[in-house]
Amino acid sequence: MVAGRSLDGLAEGPAPKPLWRRARRAVVRSASAAHDHWLIRRDGTYRRLASAYELPDGSRRVYCYHVRKTAGTSLFLSFLALGGEDPFAVWGRINRARLKRTTSGPYAFASDNRRVLAEGAYLFGRSHRRASDQPLPSRTYTVTVLRDPAERVHSLYDYLVAGDEPGLPGRVSARDRRLALGGFDAFLDRIPRHYLLTQLAMFSDRLDVGEAADRIAACSFVFTTARFADGLAELGRRLDLDLEPQRARVTAQHSELSEAQRERLRERLAPEYELLRRLEAAGVTGGPGRAS
Repeated sequence: MVAGRSLDGLAEGPAPKPLWRRARRAVVRSASAAHDHWLIRRDGTYRRLASAYELPDGSRRVYCYHVRKTAGTSLFLSFLALGGEDPFAVWGRINRARLKRTTSGPYAFASDNRRVLAEGAYLFGRSHRRASDQPLPSRTYTVTVLRDPAERVHSLYDYLVAGDEPGLPGRVSARDRRLALGGFDAFLDRIPRHYLLTQLAMFSDRLDVGEAADRIAACSFVFTTARFADGLAELGRRLDLDLEPQRARVTAQHSELSEAQRERLRERLAPEYELLRRLEAAGVTGGPGRAS
């Protein structure tokens, strides 16, 4: 039991809160959003910096649809290093900032804040938010990194078991770590479907393979974790930016799965494998002219 609820209940989301508490939270959120809007309008630093950004294809910024455990953090750090600082120091400043943004040298970076990302005053931004819920301005160069579905979920499980290295920004939440209690089979029983199929859910709220494939194909650049170094180098060439690979999270936990667990996992992930098959057949990943 966790706080009076079974672990299996975690898969169904939190228990409904009383109406008065939900109303109070809505008021607080509204006031916070208004304050954020005022802060964004008041500080012209980011708009001044962003006014000078123009990428070779005419885009003004880069946004990453960041799927967890696909090397998106490594991509993030590669951009954060452009200003000449330790990228972990830059990331730490972003996490401590109310608006989840910072500058490094002539570059502005943003993460997670929906309003800031929608405004577009940054060179590089990213979030784990679903594509349908993150508005972006025109002339945004969109990127995503995809991974073999079973490898991604296995890596996620190990990450949730081990937690983050001490001192890293953006540490895994206690709630997420509880999903992995009791072993891998319990994890598969407990994990919500949208969380399991995160690559598909990022691009389709309905978990529709065709819709997700169309949205991914519309991205400016798509590459895979398996060929991350090649993909990063190609992205740097296309953007005319000196992107160098950076060390990201290193998970200490490396579990072994039985054949039965692997088969069960692949069955559960069948929609994502179908998604990757469609993308490869369409030349979005692994085809001519695309990083893979």
